[in-house]
Amino acid sequence: MTPTPQTILEVKGLTKLHGSGCGRCIESTGPEAGTNVCPHCGSVVACADVNLSLMRGEVLGVMGESGSGKSSLVRLLYGDDAPTRGSVRFRDPAEPAEPGQADAAIDLLALNAQQSRRLRNRRFGIVYQNPHLGLNFKVSAGGNIAERLLMSGEMRYTHIRERATQLLSRCEVPASRMDELPGRFSGGMQQRVQIARALATDPPLLFLDEVTTGLDVSVQARILDLIMELQHQLGVSMIAVTHDLGVIRMLASRTLVMKMGRVVESGLTDQILEDPQHAYTQQLVASAL
Repeated sequence: MTPTPQTILEVKGLTKLHGSGCGRCIESTGPEAGTNVCPHCGSVVACADVNLSLMRGEVLGVMGESGSGKSSLVRLLYGDDAPTRGSVRFRDPAEPAEPGQADAAIDLLALNAQQSRRLRNRRFGIVYQNPHLGLNFKVSAGGNIAERLLMSGEMRYTHIRERATQLLSRCEVPASRMDELPGRFSGGMQQRVQIARALATDPPLLFLDEVTTGLDVSVQARILDLIMELQHQLGVSMIAVTHDLGVIRMLASRTLVMKMGRVVESGLTDQILEDPQHAYTQQLVASAL
């Protein structure tokens, strides 16, 4: 897809190898080879030549079984892990191109550690499957939001307190529990606090990594309803990673299907779920029926 001013994220050839790597890693692994471990050097191919684009206000689903590479992809895009090679360009809706400037996109892989951390703290958000990765369990629910605001440069205590109250309320966490530690909350409530923390700086891009896994069905439904409501209200672009076809169907307008670090199918979600073309996608859809 040719990048347009409405494209918020453009990824090309994103590849991640765990290990020393060799010239035959890519050709010797993948769905057709039946493994993501290179038989020549033992390196693990977490992602290989992943291409994707994300439009403003769009929710893109990434679907696959455990070990397919979908969570590795999110870690690479968010900056938790560094790729072996590839290109990731982010177009901040708040920073349009200057007159005469062809493209205002930021090359994420060209940023130094400080620049990357600053951009991530201000313009990206993430909600992990495991709340212990996304929350500081040593501080209160409100304190978690305060931490993110402080990292983005906000220093006004009154504003931080008001913002924390507003976000927790929006995510259906009672204001009366703002000063409680996350460890005293249920799994569903911890995810709500994570979502509130992720939205603290009004990021235009949000990553969701298996956010409903391990939760009761009724709690899953409420979390998904909350995410859909927030996406509709705020127009946040999202990449939602899951193995659950129900989550994909509910959230995503387009979907990528991954297996052994490769994208094996992509397209409109309805088309993929109703008429899957790749044998692996057909297997996933059939197993969910």
